[in-house]
Amino acid sequence: MLVYRISLFKMDFRISTLLWLRYLVRLSSITTIGLLCPGFALAATSASTSNDPYVFDDNMMFGNGSLSRFNQINAIEPGQYKVDLFINNRFVDRVDLRFVDLGDGDVQPCLSATLLESSGVLKSAIHDTDNSQCLILSKAVEGASTAFDFSLLRLDLRVPQSLMLNTPRGYVAPQNLDAGSTIGFVNYSASQYHVTRTGSYSSSSDSSYLALNSGLNVGLWRLRQQGNLRYGNDNGKHWNTTRTYAQRALPGLKGDLTVGQGFTSGRFFSGLSYTGMELASDDRMLPESMRGYAPTVRGIATTNAQVIVRQNGNDIYQTTVAPGPFEINDLYSTSYNGDLEVSVIEADGSISSFTVPFSAIPESLRPGISRYSVALGQSRDLGDHDPFSEITYQRGLTNSVTANSGLRIAEGYQAFVIGGVYASTFGAFGLDTTYSRADLPTEGQLDGWMARLSYSRTFQPTNTTLSIAGYRYSTEGYRDLGDVFGVRESIRNHETWESTSYMQRSRFEVSVNQSLDDLGNVFLSGSTQDYRNGRERDTQLQFGWANTLRNNVSLNLSVSRQSTGSYLNRRSGNYDDQLGNNVPNNGVGTTRTAGSNETVTLLSVSFPLGSPAQPNVPSLSSSVTHSSVSGSMYQTSLSGTQGTDQSLSYSMDVSRDAQQKRNVWSGSLQKYLPYASVNASASKGQDYWQASGSARGALAIHGGGVTLGPYLGDTFALVEAKGASGAKVMNGMGAEIDSHGYALVPSLTPYRYNTVAINPEGMNEKTELDNGQLRVAPYAGAAVKVTFKTRVGNAILVKVLRSDGEAVPMGADVLDDSNSIIGMVGQGSQAYLRTDKLKGTLSVRWGESPGEQCAMNFDLAHQDVSQVLIKIDSECRIP
Repeated sequence: MLVYRISLFKMDFRISTLLWLRYLVRLSSITTIGLLCPGFALAATSASTSNDPYVFDDNMMFGNGSLSRFNQINAIEPGQYKVDLFINNRFVDRVDLRFVDLGDGDVQPCLSATLLESSGVLKSAIHDTDNSQCLILSKAVEGASTAFDFSLLRLDLRVPQSLMLNTPRGYVAPQNLDAGSTIGFVNYSASQYHVTRTGSYSSSSDSSYLALNSGLNVGLWRLRQQGNLRYGNDNGKHWNTTRTYAQRALPGLKGDLTVGQGFTSGRFFSGLSYTGMELASDDRMLPESMRGYAPTVRGIATTNAQVIVRQNGNDIYQTTVAPGPFEINDLYSTSYNGDLEVSVIEADGSISSFTVPFSAIPESLRPGISRYSVALGQSRDLGDHDPFSEITYQRGLTNSVTANSGLRIAEGYQAFVIGGVYASTFGAFGLDTTYSRADLPTEGQLDGWMARLSYSRTFQPTNTTLSIAGYRYSTEGYRDLGDVFGVRESIRNHETWESTSYMQRSRFEVSVNQSLDDLGNVFLSGSTQDYRNGRERDTQLQFGWANTLRNNVSLNLSVSRQSTGSYLNRRSGNYDDQLGNNVPNNGVGTTRTAGSNETVTLLSVSFPLGSPAQPNVPSLSSSVTHSSVSGSMYQTSLSGTQGTDQSLSYSMDVSRDAQQKRNVWSGSLQKYLPYASVNASASKGQDYWQASGSARGALAIHGGGVTLGPYLGDTFALVEAKGASGAKVMNGMGAEIDSHGYALVPSLTPYRYNTVAINPEGMNEKTELDNGQLRVAPYAGAAVKVTFKTRVGNAILVKVLRSDGEAVPMGADVLDDSNSIIGMVGQGSQAYLRTDKLKGTLSVRWGESPGEQCAMNFDLAHQDVSQVLIKIDSECRIP
């Protein structure tokens, strides 16, 4: 039995029928079509190639029908359609457009002048603006044309580049950004832990943990609170609020306003937690091609030339330029190092090449790009709620120079920073100098300088990347604001203040990465710092090698050395003796905390237990770790996934401590469910066993009720698809449409177009999707509601015959009582429909005259409506 099923990624059966007809025409000869479709014939100039023109000959059709409107490529009926709009192959938006008949079956889209301008067409290039709401592109813009792909509902506008605004790649027009809906949500992460100890110190304990990250979105405002609840046998329960704040995007300033508890960026000054407000730029608002750093490429072409840009042997950009000077300023930031090789291929085949130096450090900015922050507040974790303010500003001045500046002010403290970045053929150099003045209770007024130098360079002949992430030197009087707050508080509490930055003289960091091609990759990193307050030098050094062999066999070797210097513990200010008397500090009670040294060596190997191309192949890994302090540790683990969607993951592990002569066995299971992810683990060692379980997920509160789903990111979507219960959300971490028609998409990328798609597998058979995917571009932090139109009801295949027994012409439209087209008559006078009604009347139309229309009744009262497809016959009467 032939089963008809409408494509879930087409708008309706009418589209499917039209595509089927064209497919049949292109692939079949006239004889074959005549055999397959009696009463239907084709006249063509030639059937030798698929590109030959074809026509539907109405004289050779039974039933006086007409398909002549399909004689043109991509011919459609005039009307309103929702289409994906592209201009010069760049997606613009999904819009509702009206298509009008210009005569002789020439159906063209109506385009408004506003839509063309927002799509990037120059206002001066748009003519014939008397009817600005319905412009025909070929008449309104010289040299422009349209192409409509009916199967994809994609409308392509082709406009000469000289008549277009120069917008960077990845640009999203502000009017296309979605602020989202009013939605509240709660992310939860709950765990339960139990351990039982046996032997000499037998005991058991339980602890519970619940972390909540809740929020409310109202317009562009995002309210957030983060907190956790702990409960243990010994300590009871304790609730801790970690952060509460409100945030709003300010598109005009390309930044965000944050009010409440936040953190400074730590870009030039140390990071501080505060309660107050901050206005800061958001690099995510920039197009992807304007983020990070990439130099501007300038050159000259003598013809319409092709320009190819390569980095480290890889093509990263390609475009066509007109004769004369050209400029490329929207390269994606691919990496921080590697000169650009530019090739200009002229129309006559000649090639010219040149190199553009490309070295950068994280603070490098493109010319004309700025980054700023302004914070006002009170310290939260250090000091005694001390007020402070901080301002930073960066700007890319030229292709190679970025300027940096900053100011930080608090009571009894001032600091400012000035510096910049210079990119050259010798590498990228960054230099910042910071001056501070601080009033401290025991030391009086101190002032000093701190200088910081950074360098980055890739040596391409050897493919070596050298990055000095920082060398900083501080004079004796320099103080960081965080240390000032800490010292003041420690003096009030008669304690000693220690931190890695307090009284630091210098710090040096270096990182070297060397590619050995097929032999793998070698890296070396290290840092060292010394102090002025009697604390000895701290040093960290790490060396490693990694390689991946054939069949995904991975090898890793690393050696690390850490040396922590000893330091003095001194009482600050007066202190209380054992009798409670307040005594001046004369050095009494000064002690030294010993330093430590440890060297750790790690060797590991991992490989799949089968062909990597096969699904759910488990992986086995083994490692040996040796510590100069704690001895050797041997570990082997088996891990993998199960299920077609790989929603179940597992691991089994055994380890042995050679020094303690102890073995530990452990295992874990994790399952991604439609509305949460759950995890269970257990381990057994000498004199103890342990077990734990956890659950992680979210719930969203909206106008349609409460929806459960996976743990949500900062920006997410609420999907509405009524009647589509059971359908899975693509890339939704297992999320699926619930019985109320909703689901949560846990993560979206802000300020970029995101495709939200539904996989109909598992969906109710009584439901069809008008469209299986939609595009959205959300603001950061938005909760976007994405609504999919569905058709719910019984699928019916109706054989329609007129009162005289004649077939209804192929291509006739079927309309419901609201005059909406719900199907088309196909081969054998059959029409595919879907309706939620058990009986009713439908109209069939194949022309404009009264004799080219009829009405048919359907009644499913005596039919088995549990069938996937119900077949009935119906008489169609001409009014």
